[in-house]
Amino acid sequence: MILDELQRQIEKARCEMHDLAAQAGLGAPEVLQKSQELDKLLNQFYQAKMCSSSR
Repeated sequence: MILDELQRQIEKARCEMHDLAAQAGLGAPEVLQKSQELDKLLNQFYQAKMCSSSR
């Protein structure tokens, strides 16, 4: 199911962002980039969830 795959991707991106922040600091460009990637995944997840629940 697409929601399961999105959840895996979200958790992976969250862990990567946490590791990057610990290494480079919260203001590092790579942390911001990973945060934006995570935001996109979260938006996709919630959009998919809304579509699946309206069926």
